[in-house]
Amino acid sequence: MDERLSVAPVVPRFAAAIRQMAGVTAFYAGGSIGSGDYRPGISDLDLVAVIGAPLTRTRRDRLRSLHRTLGVAKLHCAYVSLPDISDVGRKHVNWAHERMFRRPLSGISRAELHQFGVTVYGPSPAELVPPVGRDELAGAARAELRGYWTGAVRRARVWRTDLHVDLGLTTVSRADVTIATGRLITKREAIDRLPSLGVPESLTAEIRRRRAGERVELTDPEVRARAVLVRGLMREQLTRLLG
Repeated sequence: MDERLSVAPVVPRFAAAIRQMAGVTAFYAGGSIGSGDYRPGISDLDLVAVIGAPLTRTRRDRLRSLHRTLGVAKLHCAYVSLPDISDVGRKHVNWAHERMFRRPLSGISRAELHQFGVTVYGPSPAELVPPVGRDELAGAARAELRGYWTGAVRRARVWRTDLHVDLGLTTVSRADVTIATGRLITKREAIDRLPSLGVPESLTAEIRRRRAGERVELTDPEVRARAVLVRGLMREQLTRLLG
């Protein structure tokens, strides 16, 4: 077993549990596990199961029950049909945020599998997942920004949450590098370069502490002031990256 999986032993157990149930031919762990940036209890588990054929309703129901029984809140899995794996726009069954839905396997996710994906079983990602070119990757990064974050900056109150502050700023930091260089960086690297995007050192340190699992207490006036600051920074960066 790849030693990088030792930080999340639930992954190989889950991969084995669904192998027959979903007709899985290859199983990969992407995201922070492969990049070495995984933080137990904080990071998401970004998993991809390549299946021989689209899931039937019976198999979807069984998988939904399994996910609910496991109760691993941050375990996200895309079930990608092998015959459709080359179609970037094709929507696949996904489990994330405690529910099942359909969405494409994004260019970012595909590139992550090529760059630092961990093979749990089956062929390597390079043998099954088509490569992502630099222009395509930049387009995928811009699509991620347009898909949610341009709408989020129109809603003032969401920026009072730690989730939006941390994820929003790290997302634009990662996208900035990907669009400019065609390279993927970790969340740790993205946080380290936040001051270059105009984020105050104090806020960067706050985000870094939460990433390490620390609890950061702020007063209501501090939360409101932070929301105004971050919303403005996000609007500025989105205009620059999408303009």
